[in-house]
Amino acid sequence: MAKKVDDKTLLAMCLTGQTQTQIAKELGMTKAQICRRINTDDFQTMLSQYRKRLLDGILTDLTANAQKSVKTLVRLLDNESPSVQFNAASKILSMAQEYGIQKDLMRDIEDLKRLKADEDITDYKKV
Repeated sequence: MAKKVDDKTLLAMCLTGQTQTQIAKELGMTKAQICRRINTDDFQTMLSQYRKRLLDGILTDLTANAQKSVKTLVRLLDNESPSVQFNAASKILSMAQEYGIQKDLMRDIEDLKRLKADEDITDYKKV
């Protein structure tokens, strides 16, 4: 007989990267039972919300340390070793390029949102 497993336990197991087969075996359930539980709308919503919170926390940590990391790279430009200077300069240039691309994408997304909002207003006025 399969034991009763709450959604939080199942969620934790899913987030550790275990396969449905591994989870089923560990919980004494069938893979089909695990699959049914995981594929419910409620479980998928909970999984998405948890992943979002997890990613938000990671992004906060990365953002908080980004400035410190850039300052470290800038200091390395004055290192005695030419290879260290080169690597720091290469990384700074790469980061600048990526930042520029991201900034352009964010601007494009905002432009698309404005266009969509304008279309929605136009469509609303037609009704």
